[in-house]
Amino acid sequence: MSRRIIVLAATGRLGRATLPLLEGCIAVGRDTAKLAALPAGIETRQADFGDHQALTAALEGATSVVSCANAVHLPAILRALPPQRIERLVVMGSTRYFSRYPDATATAVRRAQQLLQDQPIPAVLLLATLIYGAGGSVVDSIARIIERWRIVPLAGSGRAAVQPIHIHDVASCIAASLVRPEALGAPIVIAGPTPMPYRVMVETIAARRHLRLRTLGLPAWPFRLAGQLPLGPIGPSLARLVEDRPFDITAMRERLGIEPRAFAP
Repeated sequence: MSRRIIVLAATGRLGRATLPLLEGCIAVGRDTAKLAALPAGIETRQADFGDHQALTAALEGATSVVSCANAVHLPAILRALPPQRIERLVVMGSTRYFSRYPDATATAVRRAQQLLQDQPIPAVLLLATLIYGAGGSVVDSIARIIERWRIVPLAGSGRAAVQPIHIHDVASCIAASLVRPEALGAPIVIAGPTPMPYRVMVETIAARRHLRLRTLGLPAWPFRLAGQLPLGPIGPSLARLVEDRPFDITAMRERLGIEPRAFAP
């Protein structure tokens, strides 16, 4: 049987960045207009994660599956997988997996890893840090704030460590996960080469885009407190602004063979 890689959420930023690296893959998305806008020559199928019948049909014939979608959709994907043996399942997750301040995304990623452990399918969960590049990222949002307001408030004076990764490095990690035997198993953190203070990230964005910038340092304690209060999803989001997020990427280098590029917003 020939190798057929099916990419779910293929019309999103990450899906579009990944498709060129996977020869002969099939792109699956829910928006027919966005599917039609993909480069010529790519086979497409339409399906929504909430439509089991359509998703099952979209995954028909797959030998490998890549999910560029939120990990919350993994249960639906597992239910829709074809009956023949899947050679490889690559699922995108987030480093919120490690956060002290869990939210719906963190819960979904942790649940996804448990589901993968319980399945007899060769699989790996990729835990990505802040992804930038290709437009529409947090980096672009920060740039727009700087351009419009010239000032950026920094929780905890911007000392919290971040380790952003370029979207093309993420796509390379996905491609490597499909072919390298050592990729399978425990989740793999994928991040930029070195952590940096959030302040440095903001200043680098401003400098690279030739924008004038002033920063406003704010104390960390109100943000940490927000993570302990019943504020709904906003509480963990605020708390993570002062949560250090440096990561060891030895597994990314050794199991995927990927050396990420330096931060260049």
